[in-house]
Amino acid sequence: MHWNDFLYVLAVVETGSALRAAERLGVNQATVLRRLDAIEAATGAQFFERTRSGLKPTEMGRLAAETAERIEQETQVFEKALAARRRSLAGSVRLTTSIGLADRLVLPGMRTFQSLYPSITVELLVADERLDIARGDADVALRAGSTPEGAGVVARRLPDVDWTIYCSRAYAAERGAPADRARIRGHEIVGLDGHVARLPAWQWLKESVPDAAVRFRSNSLVNMVSNLKAGLGVGPLPTLTGDAEPELMRCFPPPPELRSELWLIVREAIKTQPQVRALAEFLASYIRDTMSEAALPSSP
Repeated sequence: MHWNDFLYVLAVVETGSALRAAERLGVNQATVLRRLDAIEAATGAQFFERTRSGLKPTEMGRLAAETAERIEQETQVFEKALAARRRSLAGSVRLTTSIGLADRLVLPGMRTFQSLYPSITVELLVADERLDIARGDADVALRAGSTPEGAGVVARRLPDVDWTIYCSRAYAAERGAPADRARIRGHEIVGLDGHVARLPAWQWLKESVPDAAVRFRSNSLVNMVSNLKAGLGVGPLPTLTGDAEPELMRCFPPPPELRSELWLIVREAIKTQPQVRALAEFLASYIRDTMSEAALPSSP
């Protein structure tokens, strides 16, 4: 038997029926009955007598329920000890990332992190230019791009980030939206400048329409969002950013060649410090969950 099997037995013993047990466990009645059948088949023992009035536990069923209660109590003891350890962790961690990644993947999870680790202070350094982690400009970095190189850091790859071309719904209603890369020609282009002009998505767009006149440029993705919402043309955004803006729409599905790697980078010299490990582990788990649950984009 697996530990979860005992929970099914306990729920049925305490509630007296598969239906009420299902309601407690958050599953349907058929799942409870199927699990009970599987448990009895695996153990070769009968845990319940099926009667007209419901499921009556046998001696083996009551023994399993008592075991489940002890498991539940031990789990609660462990959870309390874990919460106490989290509360005892203290210190500060300097985290650097871009404005877009901070807004979409870091800040939404910080309230949960604070509730888990109330004595850890996160110093968020938001900048599009890259701080030197190995040199100690920051402790942890969340970055999109190629595999981090150089000594003095350890890196963990997270789910990739897709990019595509966006425009406002108002712009699409007036001018139409390009259905693919070849049809970008003839549209107004919103460009990038400064550090963000090195982004592969902008280089890809420039190569798509090398002779296009770019009449408006910005030096950050935050400004790019504002410019696109203002209907100034079409431009590149990560789907994490673009899909979160109701006024914007994808012009076409994300091209595979624009997929960007996402990395969580930690300064090697401090990677074992408890507060640093706590933040790194939390971010890795939270970002994976967030990206896997990302909503499907709205249709053009």
